[in-house]
Amino acid sequence: MKKKILLLFTILFLLFLGGVCITLYMVFQTMANLDSLITLHKVEIIRQDLVINVQTVQSNLYTSGSMFGKELDVIVDNVIKLSKAAKRCGSCHHEPPVEEDIEKLIAMSDQYREALSYFITSTADPGRIERLQSFAADIGDAIIELSQEMALTANDNLRRKTEDASLRVNKSKNILAFTIIASFFLSLATAVYLIKSITRPVSELIQATRRIKTGELGYVSTYEGQDEFRELINSFNDMSATLKASNEELLGFMARNQTILQTSIDGFALLDKEGAIIDMNPSLSEITGYSEDELFTMSLSDIEVFASGIDSDSLLENIKKSGSLVFETNLCRKDGALITVEISGTFTLMEESDNYFCFIRNITDRKKMEAEFQKIQKLESLGVLAGGIAHDFNNLLTAMLGNIDMAMKKIDPNETAYRNLENARKASDRAQNLTQQLLTFSRGGAPVKQPVAVARLIEESTRFTLSGSNVKCVYILPENLWLIEADKGQISQVIQNITLNAVQAMPEGGTITVGAENVVVTDDDPLPLKKGKYLRMTFVDEGIGIPAKYITRIFDPYYTTKQSGNGLGLAICHSITNKHNGHLVVESEPGIGSTFTIYLPAQGIASLPDENPAELSAATGSGRVLVMDDEEYIREVASEMLAGLGYEPDLTTNGRETIDLYKRAMEGRRPYQAVIMDLTIPGGMGGKEAIRELLRIDPDVKAIVSSGYSYDPIMAEHKKYGFSGVVTKPYDVDQLSKVLRDILK
Repeated sequence: MKKKILLLFTILFLLFLGGVCITLYMVFQTMANLDSLITLHKVEIIRQDLVINVQTVQSNLYTSGSMFGKELDVIVDNVIKLSKAAKRCGSCHHEPPVEEDIEKLIAMSDQYREALSYFITSTADPGRIERLQSFAADIGDAIIELSQEMALTANDNLRRKTEDASLRVNKSKNILAFTIIASFFLSLATAVYLIKSITRPVSELIQATRRIKTGELGYVSTYEGQDEFRELINSFNDMSATLKASNEELLGFMARNQTILQTSIDGFALLDKEGAIIDMNPSLSEITGYSEDELFTMSLSDIEVFASGIDSDSLLENIKKSGSLVFETNLCRKDGALITVEISGTFTLMEESDNYFCFIRNITDRKKMEAEFQKIQKLESLGVLAGGIAHDFNNLLTAMLGNIDMAMKKIDPNETAYRNLENARKASDRAQNLTQQLLTFSRGGAPVKQPVAVARLIEESTRFTLSGSNVKCVYILPENLWLIEADKGQISQVIQNITLNAVQAMPEGGTITVGAENVVVTDDDPLPLKKGKYLRMTFVDEGIGIPAKYITRIFDPYYTTKQSGNGLGLAICHSITNKHNGHLVVESEPGIGSTFTIYLPAQGIASLPDENPAELSAATGSGRVLVMDDEEYIREVASEMLAGLGYEPDLTTNGRETIDLYKRAMEGRRPYQAVIMDLTIPGGMGGKEAIRELLRIDPDVKAIVSSGYSYDPIMAEHKKYGFSGVVTKPYDVDQLSKVLRDILK
């Protein structure tokens, strides 16, 4: 646009300048003609003076005694002036005929003067005077005639130049008029074009801004415009689109914040400087128990937020001084219930007025959870103690079971003492189950897995739990049940805990139906299990059932609805099942009963490998066996068991002694066939460290790890750490014999 405006003004200027230049040229030409006319008039005056003077001289020639000397001088002077004026007259007298006439006139003037001179000086001879008089008169007449001819030529030139000057003046007037008129119309067209080019986009911009002002954000002008105005319109459209996008982003941000605020579980209140509620969200109504209409008529102090005695006025002042404040207090709901809340207050200036943002969070459940967590921490400390007790108790049970087994082998089964020992053995088995529960309670109990036949385990575990109760058990156990790879003691604990839960749900007595079946889980099954073979166990009771609002929490630690109990039983069941890569679910209907379903990975075979009848009892052997344990009674009972099985035992108290003795035995060419090592030795090297040294000495060492801590990962994955076998305390002669037989055969 700028270039077009400059081009229009340049054209207008050049047009005006051209007209002015042409007009000036014509004026200059006219002025030249006028100069010529003036000169012609001067020449004509001189010529007329010349003719008058010549006529005067001519008349004086015939007048006796007349003096015409002065007139002769004037005549000559006029001829000279006439010559000079004719020369200045330009083209009028520079034509060859005119120049010739002037030369003739000059010559004739000289002759006329000379003739008159002779006439004046020749007065003695009348005839001569008459001749000179006649000659001078002829020359005078010739001068008059020639000047008359020159006058005609001059008049003709004067007329011609006058006409030419008049024509030039008219042309100048026309050119000047045309230039003025053309410049006017071109200026008018330029002004109209500029007005149209400027006012149209300006008007379009004004209309667009008005539409945006009325709320039509994102309005796009369809006016294309030209050059800078097109760029201006495009920039405006971009600005409008950006404004719309920014406004939409801002509205979206506000909508998100409003959605977050309105859907937040935390209560929100906007307070004025007096503490009155001027805005809020629905959660505030839920927390306080007041309706929204009631809250809008209340101040913060009216809600009885400060049941703990905090003054609302001083609190708002403290928030204003510090900028923000977070504190916990008690809130009294409308229904009188007292809950614990956390209030986060922030001071801000809005519209030049003091305001306070307050977020109120109900932390009653969190406080309860913190209290439960403290309880858990205390129980964990108790669990550590229980684990230590279980470990020591397992050591004692090892000595007890070992000595009972050894005594039973030395007594006739028909004797009364044998039955006494058998009862003691059963009591020891129950004590072993108790220690297993203590270990699971303390650390969760890492499973020491082995093939387990479920049917027999279910019957033994349920009958043990139901002993002395008014609940009976119905079994649905097919003969072709697959074996599971599991920790027998831990799975037995799961069965006992679920059975005990059913007994407690039927205080008036009833029936528990226990079933098991083989299942194959596929990708289409809605179970959080890998596809494969599983054994499914179901426990169906006729108890009071579990309400729907509690069923999602029954596996939470320490959660219970019973008057007695600690809420650990089902939590332990859930933990053990997960550690076996299984799944535990419950279905319940109040007044009808509950069904617990357990999925455990299965091997896909229906029975344990056949064993030689001779191997069902303790198998004897031979060779040297090294036993490491820090407890003397464990070493003694292990030594007696090994000796009774035909082995030659040697005893050590720590890993360093074991390594030295094993090394000397190899050097003396009397190596040990097996090494039984306690996993942990207080204040000394335990089995975990000793096995690394033994493997460096003898890569083929047959080492058995033994411990009362079944949760240790070495007990569950003993081969990964270099051990050939594992025997969990407490163990008896048969278990020890089986482990030795398995690693030495």
